[in-house]
Amino acid sequence: MERAREIVRKAHAINPSPSLLRIEAQLRSGATSARQLARLIEGSPALAARVLRMANSGFYAPQEPVVSLPRAVAMLGDTVLRQLVLTSLIASRRADGRSAVQAFAIARLMGDAVRTAVVAREVSLATRSQDPDSAFAAGLLHDLGHVYLIDEVGDSYARYFADGGAATDGLDTELQLSGTTHQDVGAIFAYDWNLPPVVAHVLWEHHDPHPATLSSVVRGAESLMYELSRPMEQDAETGKVASDAVLASLGLDRERWDARLPTIVAHMEELLTLFDAPVR
Repeated sequence: MERAREIVRKAHAINPSPSLLRIEAQLRSGATSARQLARLIEGSPALAARVLRMANSGFYAPQEPVVSLPRAVAMLGDTVLRQLVLTSLIASRRADGRSAVQAFAIARLMGDAVRTAVVAREVSLATRSQDPDSAFAAGLLHDLGHVYLIDEVGDSYARYFADGGAATDGLDTELQLSGTTHQDVGAIFAYDWNLPPVVAHVLWEHHDPHPATLSSVVRGAESLMYELSRPMEQDAETGKVASDAVLASLGLDRERWDARLPTIVAHMEELLTLFDAPVR
């Protein structure tokens, strides 16, 4: 954990956009109206565009187009809005100094985070087991510790992540490469950013979650996400058997899940463009 603290401290010494930090400070205070947040967000055009696009997406399915930032901010709510700000903060800190392989690894990471977030939200809606916004937020943030490790270690860690090692090797290899794990780093930045305990627990324990928790939903969502996004990398029969077991652990069956897939895929593709993540 001390190594994780060192890495997070070093990363946080590099300040991103002051406007993003002001927005995060206001969100953390919990005493800011939607109109006040909208004024702050206007100072970050990229984030303002992202908030408006998300509010108008099929994810929220507004009856009429959302054209004002205050309405968009109110529609998204603090939980989701805060994660939009956090992902922008974490992903942008060293963006200008990353090598091509590091940029590729982070693009893949963000794509998988968005897909996992969408699946976690859909699982929560289907089973009514968790708050859907918290599930989306936890899915989006759960692996962002890898960003810190890519930036700290460099190309060797980026290649390991981009080649799929993080999805198959457990935590031992990243411990050897970096001296810590993305779960430890996630726990530290969850504390630093005062994340809700239910989300912080996901960052800390998603590789070995307790049953019937938000962590287990996110872990299951990640497995289902791989079935959808990387079908060529899985054996057709064993992959299906494995995902059926995941569905059962989440309280779902294949028929119910397959009925939701068109909506899930549509939401994934829409939000991937919103987060500037690769669709494939």
